Amino acid sequence: MRKNGRPFWVAIFSALLFAFACVTINIYFPAEKVESVAGEIVKDVRGPGGNEKEKKPAKDDKSSRLLKNLPAFAPAMAWAQDATAVSNPTIRALKDKLRSNYAQMKPYYQKGMVVEGSNGYVSLRNTDALSLKERRDLNSLADAENQHRRQLYEEVAKALKIDPSQVGRVAEIFANEWQKPVR
Repeated sequence: MRKNGRPFWVAIFSALLFAFACVTINIYFPAEKVESVAGEIVKDVRGPGGNEKEKKPAKDDKSSRLLKNLPAFAPAMAWAQDATAVSNPTIRALKDKLRSNYAQMKPYYQKGMVVEGSNGYVSLRNTDALSLKERRDLNSLADAENQHRRQLYEEVAKALKIDPSQVGRVAEIFANEWQKPVR
């Protein structure tokens, strides 16, 4: 007597199909690294808070001179700085463009006419007080800013070896840094 083996094979096939269907691909996303890079870039574009360049130590004693002149600490400091810095010629050029745009848009930020979105890009609002030419110029400036930011996010993702499909997440992390008040 021969038994019907069809239910057995259907069950095996179904189990294998289910097992293969449940395989997920986990794409690593270095959020902390992106946050660190975003903070550095935004600070560089918008300038440091306060007058850090003008601050000087109150007293130049022998121990501070000794620490400044000890070459043994230089490689460790250079390595630490290199570990958090993401830069290439394209990123440096984009930062220069963003810095220039920010200088031109700063008065409009202060008036609330340019606002930072949660998507990492700027938008305009309350521009009724501007003349038609000023509005057109500001609109062009905001478009250029957003284009440079998009390129920056793509370059940062490339430098950190992040999948190109994750550029939106990079932009959202940058948005948190752009939205912080300028001091």
